Amino acid sequence: MPRTYGYAVELRSLRYFRAVAGLRSVSKAAGVLHLTQPALSRQIMELERELGHRLFERTARGVELTPAGTGLYHHLDAVFTQVERIPEIVRTAGQGKVPVTVGLPQGLPHEWFLGVLEAVEGNLPQVALSLHEATTDEQRHLLQRGLLDLALIHLQPADGPGLLLLEQVMGVAVPPTSPLAGRPEIGFADLDGLTVMAHAVGEIAAEEMRLRAASAAAGVTTHWVFRRFSEHSWLIGRTAHVDGVLLTEASATRHWPGWRWVPVRASGEGRHNMDVIRTWAAWKEPAAPPLRALLELLQPHAVGRPRAAARTER
Repeated sequence: MPRTYGYAVELRSLRYFRAVAGLRSVSKAAGVLHLTQPALSRQIMELERELGHRLFERTARGVELTPAGTGLYHHLDAVFTQVERIPEIVRTAGQGKVPVTVGLPQGLPHEWFLGVLEAVEGNLPQVALSLHEATTDEQRHLLQRGLLDLALIHLQPADGPGLLLLEQVMGVAVPPTSPLAGRPEIGFADLDGLTVMAHAVGEIAAEEMRLRAASAAAGVTTHWVFRRFSEHSWLIGRTAHVDGVLLTEASATRHWPGWRWVPVRASGEGRHNMDVIRTWAAWKEPAAPPLRALLELLQPHAVGRPRAAARTER
């Protein structure tokens, strides 16, 4: 029978479990942990006895997680993230401040966020921001698991409160020798036959569908290359022999120095999702007082008004 009380699980045992679960092998994990295989096996068996559940199924190729083991493995991301933050939390509390964890997406203009930082430092001396870079999808998961207080994401929150912070015009960075470099604007029709790299803001499949639809609507064929933008974006684009890169001006300045950034021409009666990238603030209610103070401070820097949480039918 599973035990329901008296747990005295040590972090060391959980680290051992996580190593075995990640490598799917007791012998490989023992090597990484500098333990003998019998000693590690005993630690895992003791953890299983303590929790009252089998965590692994032994196979000829190694080990596989049981449903209980899978649940524990996913939960440990949150556990160890919080453990690793202990020195930061203690240091911040010792300074008389309260930490607020904020997720930052790729493509956020540094100048805009520096303005936010200066406002926090000048108006909220009791708040210490702890910044974590992550994609929109990663931040949504972290927010749901309580590992972020505030997520800055490139999709409108679907099931919680949100504040539209920023709208950035999309454009295409092209080499200075490109015929498009002298244009004041670029339309999707101008990308006919070109190879263009794009950053997948959300799911790559969804982004690909949107861009291919925009090209089809313009009656052209564009060869799209989808990548996450990072410090290696220029190298990726160089090896893919791209003719241009679809991104914001801030990202072009940071990742593609020397290339000319040309804004994408607005479609129809104003801009839509292909022409603009939007950044939303998302959080979970009820917001703690430090987060509430930060949200109030963000509003003058935002282009939208806060959106209340969606009501759930019961």
